This record gives sequence, structure tokens and C-alpha cells, in this order.
Amino acid sequence: MNTLNTLDPAKGLAHVAIRVFQVLSVLILCLSVYLIYLSYLDLLPEWEVSNHYSGHDDNWSSNSNTWQMLVLAVPGIIAIAFFFLLGYLGKVIQKE
Repeated sequence: MNTLNTLDPAKGLAHVAIRVFQVLSVLILCLSVYLIYLSYLDLLPEWEVSNHYSGHDDNWSSNSNTWQMLVLAVPGIIAIAFFFLLGYLGKVIQKE
């Protein structure tokens, strides 16, 4: 049986773009982990988190390291999800 084996340039371009975005998501994850580590070591400046509503003031600066680590973890979690989503899309494109 003769089969025509042609290269689809769009498929190759999509494969390269997926790999590039996976590398970028890994770099974002590494940066997020590094900033969390710096926050854990108390090397980042203190954050003043406060709410002003209804004449009542809440000041959360006593747990500044915890808030910093939680806020800095969000991009890392999103980067992990994005990495696996791109891996799934890469497999779907490869099957076609």
C-alpha cells in the first residue's frame, strides 16, 4: 500500500510553539519557587496588607511572610497547569 508522507508546516510550527511555551512555563515556575524561597528567608521587603472598609481597618502585616508565599505561589501553580495542558495539546496534535 502506497502512502503519501507529507510534512505539514502548521503541525511543525504548532509543535515548536508548544515546546517554547512549555519552556517559558518552567521558567516561570522556577522564578516563582525562587521568590517563595526568598520570602521564606525573609529577604523580601515587608508587605503592608490592609483593608479599609466601613470605617474599620484591618492590618495583616504580622503574617507578611505567609501572605507573600501564598501570593507568589499562584503563578507557579498556574505555570504547572499550563505546562500539562500544553503537553496534552502536543499529544493531540501529534496524533493527527
